[in-house]
Amino acid sequence: MNPDQTRTPIVDALNAYLGIVRFHMPGHRGGKGADPVLLSVLGERALAYDVTGVPGMDDLQEPTSCIKEAQALAASLFGADQSYFVVNGTSGAIQTMVLATVDIGDSIIIPRNIHKSILSAIILAGAKPVFLPTTYHPYLGFSLGVEKGALEECLTQNSDGLRSKAILLVTPTYYGTAQDLTDLSELVHLHDKLMLVDEAHGPHFHFHPVLPKPALQCGADAVAQGAHKMLGALTQASLLHVKGQKIDGARIKASFQYLASTSPSYLLLASLDAARKQMAVEGRELLDFAIGLAEDLRKEVNNIPGLYCFGEEITDHPGVDAFDPTKVTITVRELGITGYQAEEYLRKEHGIQVEMSDFYNVLVIVSYGNTPEDVNLLVDALRDLVNAVAEGRVPKKLLKCHESIHQVPYLPEMALIPREAVQSPWERVRIEDSVNRISAEVVTCYPPGIPILYPGEVISQETLDYLEGVKHLAFGISGPEDRTLTALRVVKKT
Repeated sequence: MNPDQTRTPIVDALNAYLGIVRFHMPGHRGGKGADPVLLSVLGERALAYDVTGVPGMDDLQEPTSCIKEAQALAASLFGADQSYFVVNGTSGAIQTMVLATVDIGDSIIIPRNIHKSILSAIILAGAKPVFLPTTYHPYLGFSLGVEKGALEECLTQNSDGLRSKAILLVTPTYYGTAQDLTDLSELVHLHDKLMLVDEAHGPHFHFHPVLPKPALQCGADAVAQGAHKMLGALTQASLLHVKGQKIDGARIKASFQYLASTSPSYLLLASLDAARKQMAVEGRELLDFAIGLAEDLRKEVNNIPGLYCFGEEITDHPGVDAFDPTKVTITVRELGITGYQAEEYLRKEHGIQVEMSDFYNVLVIVSYGNTPEDVNLLVDALRDLVNAVAEGRVPKKLLKCHESIHQVPYLPEMALIPREAVQSPWERVRIEDSVNRISAEVVTCYPPGIPILYPGEVISQETLDYLEGVKHLAFGISGPEDRTLTALRVVKKT
C-alpha cells in the first residue's frame, strides 16, 4: 500500500505546537523576544515555527514520530529503503556516506571534478583518494563524466583501486551533464565495492521523464541530494538516501548522528517535508513549466550572435548520457570575455544574479519559481552585454589570457593521505618556493568548488602556473589561508 504523499507530518506537528507557552530554547520564545530587525526580515510566523526538539516535535537523531514519518514518506517517494533529512547541507550527507563506508587508511575512488565537501569527508574518514580521469570538453572548458573503461582499469590495474572500499561519483555535474550509472554500478558491485553518488544537483530527476535517470534507479547504494538546489526546500536542507543491504544500516545511522546537529532547525525540516509533498503532488506539472521556460531561454540565447547554449548535442561526448535542461550554460568565449566578466556585468548593470560563472561560461538555473518575465529580462540583458563588448565597455580579457590556464592541472603525485597532511606540522612558504613541497591545505576555485590542489599532493610547477593565471582572472579562491596566493602552507620537512 502506497503511503499518502499529501501528508506533511512535520508541518502538522509545528501547527499543533503554536499554542504552547514556551519555557525552552530558543531564547526568542517564538518571536516574542526577537529584535524588531529580525522580525522585519523573517516575520512573526517564521519565528513562531522556530522550535526545538521538545516532546511532540521529535528528535532528528533518534526519530520516533513526525520526523520518522516524514523520512519514511521521502524514502517511499524516492525509491530508497531509508532516507535521512540533513540540515547541514549536502556536504553533511556526503560526509555521512563516506564515514559510514570507509575506514582509516582505506582507499576510495573518486573523479577529480568533485566538490570540496568530498575532500572534507575523506579527511574526516582518514581515507586515501584514488583519482579517476574524467572526460573533458575543451570548447566549454569543464569536465564531464567518467568512462566505464577508465573505472574498470582503476578497479583491476591500480593497486589502490583494487583495495578500495567504495567509488563515489558525481552526476549530474554542476552544468547539468549526467550519466546513466547502471553499467558502472554493475561493474562496481561485480568487484564487491560500494557505489556512492553525489547527486546534489539532481533531486528533481525522479519527477519528470525527460530528466536524467536518478542514481537510485541505476543501482547506487547511497545518494546525497541537495533539496534546496532545485526543489522548494530552504538553503541547507538536503537528503541522504540508502538502498539495499550493502551498507551497514547501524553504521550509517551512527555516522549521521556524529555529524547531525542535536538542535536542528525545524524550519529546514519542515521545508524538506513540504518540498517532498510538493514534488509528489505537483512535480510533473511544475517541472514541465521549468523545462519549457529553460528551453525558451536556450533558444533565445542561441539566436544572439556570439553566445551559445548547449543542448542535446552534449550527449555526443563521452561521459555524457543525458543532460538536465533546467541548467542553462551560456558560453561567452566567442565574445572574447570571461564568464566572470559576464556575471559581473549582468549583476551590476541589470540586477540579475546567475548561479555561477567560470572561464568561458555563466550558468543559469531555471526553476518553476521563475517566470517568463525573468527570462525576457535575462535575454535583454545578454543582448546588452554583447553590445557592451562590441562598444568596448566590457574589455576582452579572454583574448589576453594564456590558453594554458583554462584546464585545471591533472593528478599531481600524492605523497601523504589528506588527513595526515592537514594534521602534520606545517610552515608557510612563498608560493614560488613551494615547488616539490607537500601541500598542507586545499586550494579550490569556487564555484564550482573543484579543488586544484589537495592536502598531501606534491606541488608542481604546472599547478603554480595555473594558480598564477587564476589570480589575475577574478576566480573565487577558497581554502588556502592566504587567499592572495602569495604563500602556501606546506608540510614541514623532517
